Amino acid sequence: MKNRIALVLLVTAFALIGAVVPSPQAASAEIEVRNTSATNRFPQGIQFQVFLNSTGAPITDVRLRYRILPDGVNATARPNCAQNNVSCQATIGNTPQVYMVPGAEVVYSWEIVDEAGARVTTPEQKMTYQDDRFQWESINEGNLTVYFYFGDLPSQQNVLRTAQETVTNISSILRTTVDYPVKIWVYRTAQDLQPAVASRRGQGGNTSVQTLGEVGASDTALVSRDTDFLNIVRHELAHIVTRAATRGHLVDIPVWVNEGLSIYSQSELLPDEAAALRTAVQRNRLLPITSLAASARGAADAVSLFYAQSGSIVGFMIDTYGPQKFGDFVAALAQDTTDAAMMKVYGFDQLGLENEWRKSAGLAAVPNQTQPTAVPQSSGQQNPTPRPNNNQSQGQQNPTPRPNNNSQQASNNDDDGGGVSLILVAGVLGVVVVLLLGAAGGLAYQSKRRSSGS
Repeated sequence: MKNRIALVLLVTAFALIGAVVPSPQAASAEIEVRNTSATNRFPQGIQFQVFLNSTGAPITDVRLRYRILPDGVNATARPNCAQNNVSCQATIGNTPQVYMVPGAEVVYSWEIVDEAGARVTTPEQKMTYQDDRFQWESINEGNLTVYFYFGDLPSQQNVLRTAQETVTNISSILRTTVDYPVKIWVYRTAQDLQPAVASRRGQGGNTSVQTLGEVGASDTALVSRDTDFLNIVRHELAHIVTRAATRGHLVDIPVWVNEGLSIYSQSELLPDEAAALRTAVQRNRLLPITSLAASARGAADAVSLFYAQSGSIVGFMIDTYGPQKFGDFVAALAQDTTDAAMMKVYGFDQLGLENEWRKSAGLAAVPNQTQPTAVPQSSGQQNPTPRPNNNQSQGQQNPTPRPNNNSQQASNNDDDGGGVSLILVAGVLGVVVVLLLGAAGGLAYQSKRRSSGS
């Protein structure tokens, strides 16, 4: 009986405590979320707004919590608030640090705290960021969707077919599967494209460099129809496959490997890059393989040679030693350094590869400044000269962003495409610039120096 009385008293005591000390849920009821909105402000991001009311303690803290799909992590933004924090506004995607590709979905919610510690979090909502300058149409097959605002249906079907072929071919080499939806946004001109790409963020009025193509997120490629159009599609879709194959890697794969594979997927180089490689071979002024990454961010002529030489080296690796070994090499980069991965798969390091490639071009080996490098007998077919992109045996074509040579290339845009998808350097030289973006940004030719390799 005593135990039963004690239990009754204990329950009664807890009930009284609960009546006197309100729970956080009860206190948070004093914060009223009257309305929320999200407004597309392309190209300046999305504007979020919340209207609040508090019948209890003053509101002291308001935050927008958001995540940009598919790659973004959970993040917060502090809004600008007025009228004692009852009206707050925040914009995301309007700075070089926070980039959103057209078609990106943003998951967001508001968190509000008052002076008494009451807290309210609104339910998560979704908002899709759109380039609303144009009336977009779309066609799709499988997990690929092409968005366009001009041109006829057959030409867009050609884009879709080219993208499918590239994904199939590069996935075969890297032994991966792109099992998620992929979006391809096709712009009529590079000028139309510029406001949408990450590589131009924060560039102000500088129009000396234009981007022809870019991978703005792991599931999205942006391409313009100005120059070597289908090769731009091939190049950027190859980057998407490479991202899928290396998403478990601890660090990014070398830029020359990433860009080289995208260039290899194309049908040919742009004239500027082909000329740069031809001249460098004739004068024996090729870039050392260990400095290729630095050259990707160098002067215009070095950038053109970087793309051409990277594509030629990757083409030599695949055509000479086979796609199986190249896939093994990229897989080994998940845990090993570039040289260690090469030794494991090919039996030689980067210097050994460079000398084998130079030999195929009829050039002497470069001396080893450290220790002898083992070079095994190569198996399979040999390439007589370093080729910017010799993928006839593989049937693969990939695009990359490149210099803008519209006058020479525009007539071929819809048929086959030859060239790389990236940067147009306005002026006589018209040379490619490479840009590697980080987590938020895009592979462009200017790619993820991105991205996106690009």
